[in-house]
Formats: sequence, C-alpha cells, structure tokens
Amino acid sequence: MTRALVLALAAVLALAAPVAADGVPRDPETTCTPWTNVHHPPKTIKVFMIHRKGSSRPAYVRTVNFQHYVATVMASGAWPGTKPIQSLKVGAIAIKQYAAWHVKHHDPHDVWRGQCYDIHQSAQYFMPSRAHRATARIREAIDSTWNVWLYKGKRLFRTGWRGDSGRDGWHLYEDTVTRLAKRGWKWWRIIHQQLDPVRIYRA
Repeated sequence: MTRALVLALAAVLALAAPVAADGVPRDPETTCTPWTNVHHPPKTIKVFMIHRKGSSRPAYVRTVNFQHYVATVMASGAWPGTKPIQSLKVGAIAIKQYAAWHVKHHDPHDVWRGQCYDIHQSAQYFMPSRAHRATARIREAIDSTWNVWLYKGKRLFRTGWRGDSGRDGWHLYEDTVTRLAKRGWKWWRIIHQQLDPVRIYRA
C-alpha cells in the first residue's frame, strides 16, 4: 500500500469517527464501563462529579462501586430508608436499572477532559456526603433485588420514577408505591401494578 493511500484512508477514518464534547474521537463500538453479562450488574459505574460552589475540587470523573452508588442515591433522598421495605425494594430496582441502562447505552459525548463517564451526578442525585444515611434496610433492599431486571417485551428499558402518585406504565410513582407497600403488597405485585405490561426477570 502506498504512502498516499495510507494517508487517504487515515483521513477517511478520522472523519468517520464520532467526536466527543472535548474533541476526543471515540470508537462507537466501545463502552465506558465494560459490561458483558447483562443479567448481572456491572461492578462499578463512572460518575461525572460536578464542581461544587465553594469547593476547591474541580469537576472530575469518579469510579464508584455500583452497589454503593445505588445505596447513596437512595440515601441522598431519591428513596429514603424510612419507607417500608417493599417500597425500598422497588426503589432499589428502579434506581439500579436506570443507571445500568446508561452503562449499557453509553453516549460517546459523555467525556470530561479525555475521561468517559456513564452517568452525570445530577441524573439520580448522587451525593457522596449522604452515603452514611444508607441504612441497613436500604442495603437489605438492594441485596435482595440485585439480580432483578425489568423488561418491556424483550427490551431492558430505562426505568423512571416520580415522587407523587399515579400510574402510566413507565414510571414508578413513589407515593403510590409506598402506599401499596403499607397495605402489605409485595414488591413484585407493586411493579406489575405500576408498569404492566412488564416482565420481571431474576438472574
């Protein structure tokens, strides 16, 4: 192959490669956090941590143990440990699957100064300073549902939740979930009530 042909081929490939927000080309086939077995959650997740006003620490990408991430999000206020255990189990599933979906569907533009990340800190209100609020009940809820996944048809979908009452088949409404849990409903019955048609899979 001639030098001219090599240079021409390199130019074509450079144009074809997606470019992230910081100008770094990224391979469209790669992910940020490797995750090959979708039936078992990834071990870690990379979170983009924003710069806090008054802090001397700049924005950065932080690699976090995935179970610790879910527990901290719940403890940060997304699904606090004061709720009934069956409600906490629903919340743990929703928060874990939302974050895992982002790991699996990495946006090549999610890069900060050459480092990729899976999810933005504000996406689920991840506040490390509140990790100490992750009670034993929160960790029990996470441990007991860690290999539970929710499918719409054959698709592992991005779970969402809201803080009020209702049902739309896509979001888990926290007030409704908690009310049903107080009535004695188990977590899987609550999920069907909120998300049907949905398939619950346990790895």
